[in-house]
Amino acid sequence: MPAPIPSPEEVASARRIQVWKDFIPLPLRFPLILIIIIVYMFSGGVYMTVVSEMSGSLSWVTEDIMMAGYASMTGLTIAFPLLFRFHPRELLLFSAGVFIVSDYLCMVCPFLPLVVFLSFISGFFKIVGTFVCWSNVQLKITPTRNFAVFFPFLFTFVLGSVQLVNIVTGYSLYAFDWQAMHRITIGAFIVVFALVYFGMRRNYRQSPYIPFKGIDYLGGILWSLWLLCIVFIFVYGDYYDWLDGEPIRVALLFAVVLLFLCIQRAATIRHPYISLGTFSQRNMLFIFILFGCMTLMSATATSIQNIFTGSILGFDARHNADLNWGVLVGIAVGTGIFYLATVRWKWRVKHIVLAGFFSFLLYQTMLYFLIDPSTEKYMLYLPLVFKGAGVSLVYTSLTYALAGCVTFVYYFEAMCVIGFIRTSFGAPLNSAIITRLFKYVSMENTASLGSEIDAMHSLADSFQFLYGEFQRQILLVSLKEVYGYAVIVAILILLAILTSDYRQFNGIKRMLRLSQIWRIVRHQSKQVETQP
Repeated sequence: MPAPIPSPEEVASARRIQVWKDFIPLPLRFPLILIIIIVYMFSGGVYMTVVSEMSGSLSWVTEDIMMAGYASMTGLTIAFPLLFRFHPRELLLFSAGVFIVSDYLCMVCPFLPLVVFLSFISGFFKIVGTFVCWSNVQLKITPTRNFAVFFPFLFTFVLGSVQLVNIVTGYSLYAFDWQAMHRITIGAFIVVFALVYFGMRRNYRQSPYIPFKGIDYLGGILWSLWLLCIVFIFVYGDYYDWLDGEPIRVALLFAVVLLFLCIQRAATIRHPYISLGTFSQRNMLFIFILFGCMTLMSATATSIQNIFTGSILGFDARHNADLNWGVLVGIAVGTGIFYLATVRWKWRVKHIVLAGFFSFLLYQTMLYFLIDPSTEKYMLYLPLVFKGAGVSLVYTSLTYALAGCVTFVYYFEAMCVIGFIRTSFGAPLNSAIITRLFKYVSMENTASLGSEIDAMHSLADSFQFLYGEFQRQILLVSLKEVYGYAVIVAILILLAILTSDYRQFNGIKRMLRLSQIWRIVRHQSKQVETQP
C-alpha cells in the first residue's frame, strides 16, 4: 500500500521551517539547521582520538578516557524514549549551555567520575538536540515522509560527522594540543546559542504537547547504570585481567542485579521506560545480531588498524586523521547506493545488507595483504572507502528495516534497545574481543619465533637491532593473523545472510502521516494523565 501523502498545509509549513523567525530568509533556514546539527555532532565530552595525549596530560590510563567516551555513547542511546517532548528553541538553548559547561570542565577537570557523568549528559543532549533539528526538516527533505529518501540523507550527515570530528580533532592535535578541540567546540556552541536565541521562535512546537508525567525515570536510571556497568566490564576487563580482578567481578555482580531490577520493573509497572514487548517485536533479534556483526567488523579498523599505522608505518595524528577522508567518501558512496537500491532498483533489504557486509569483506581482505612496512598511505584509502561504504549500507538498511518491522508505539524504545549494541556496549565488546585475540596470537608468535633465536644467531652480537626487528616481525605477523581471522568471520557472516530467509525485511510498506502520529501520541498522553 503506498504511503499516504501529507496534506498541502503540512508540506507548505515544513518547507518554510517555521521554527525560524520571519526575518531569517527562506533559502538560509535549511542550511542553518544543518550547521546546527553538525555542531551538535561535534559535542560529546571527551574525544577518543586524543586518548594518548589526554591520558598523559591528566595522568589517566587509556581506559579512563575510553570509559568517558563510551559513557557519551550510552547517554545517546538511552535518550530515545524521551524524544518528541521538547520545545526546539528552549531545548537547543539549554543543551548549548550544557555543552559549553561540560566541554570546559572535561578539558580542565582531573576528577574522572565527573568527566564520565558530563560525557553521559553530553551524549543524552546530543541525540535529543539533533532529533529536534531533524524533525523540523524531515518534510523539507521528503514531503511524503519516505524513509528510503530521508535515511540516506540523515546518515550521510550523522556518520559523516563522526569522521569529520576525527579529522578536525587530528588536525587540531597536530597543530596545537588535545585541548584545542574543546576550545573549538565551545566557540561553535557560543555561536549556535546566539543563532538560536535571536533566530528561533519562542514556544514553537511542531508536534502537540506531550507531558513529562508518567515517564519511568527510575527505569531510565536503572537501564543507564546497567549499560555503564557493561561498558565498564569491557573497557577495563583487560586492564584488571578480567575475572581475576575484583573490580570486574563487582561490576559483573552489579550488572546482573541491575538487569534483574530493570526486567522486574518493566514487567510490573504500567508504563515502563522500555516495555518488555519491545524485545519481542518482529525481527528485533535478527537486527540486533546484524548490528553486532557490524560493530565486530568495524572493530578491526579502530583497534588493529591504528596499531599498524602507528607502530609500523609511524603515522602521526595528522596522517591518521587523513585516513578518515577515505571512510567519509565511503559513507557517502554507501548511502548513495542505498538510495538507488531502494528507490530506483527496488532491492530487498537483505540484498543491501549483503552488499554492506561484502564491503567489509573487501576491507578486511585488502588490509590483510597491505600489512607490510613498505605500504604507502595512499594504498589505504581504497580499503577504507569499502569500510565506510559497509558501515553506511548496513547501518542505514537495518535502521530502515527496523522502522518497517516495529509499530510506532514501540519504535523509539526499539531504537533504544538496538542502540545497546549499536552505540553503547557494542564497540567496547568487540574491541575487547579483537584486542584479546591480538594479545593471544602475539604471545603464540613470540613463543614460536623466540625459539629460533639463540647465541648462534647471526645477529646475536647486535642485541638492540635483533630485539627491535624481533618485535616488529611479531607485530606484523600478529596483525596479519588477526585480519585473516576477520576475513574468515566476514565470509561466515555473508554465508549466514545468504542462507537466511527473512522475507519480511522489505522495508516500510506504509508510513503514517504527521497528523496520524500526533493522534497516537495524544491518545497515549491522555492515558498517562488519567492513570491513578
